Amino acid sequence: MNMLESKVIQTRFEKEIFIEEKSNININGFRSLDKNTPFIEFMIGLDLIRIRDNEYYGTKKNYVSIRISEDLQSLFVLEPDVQSIFAIKNKQEKEAAIELIHYLLVDSQTFKQVVSEMIGNLKKENVVNVFEVKEVKAKLAVLERLLNVSDEDIKFTIRMEHIA
Repeated sequence: MNMLESKVIQTRFEKEIFIEEKSNININGFRSLDKNTPFIEFMIGLDLIRIRDNEYYGTKKNYVSIRISEDLQSLFVLEPDVQSIFAIKNKQEKEAAIELIHYLLVDSQTFKQVVSEMIGNLKKENVVNVFEVKEVKAKLAVLERLLNVSDEDIKFTIRMEHIA
């Protein structure tokens, strides 16, 4: 039996617990930014368990946006507009969230399994037109890049000061 890895983000209001299982990780929302910006952006969604006053308080899905440069060298971690894992968090709480994202991208074997499965499924996809082929190739390149991310590759562009 494999010990499940979990990470806790302690906020002023509750504990947010990420249990490292494939079903709690979701990668989607791939989009190329406009022609002039050579970036691809996608979202990572994480299911978090909420504990408030030592009671189970349900689960929530939080997201982080990743923007990757065209040469696939740099990964920029951004705050998404909705359901951000960084929302209503102070500096310390954001740092805990950053630690979790960093762990996922660099060290998590479970995250890499999710990525590998996506690569496998994409390769089986039946693509017909030129546009689709191009899209799938770009997506594959990004996913394959995610299998091997080191500290130096990641740049966090999160506003740390709390906006009340």
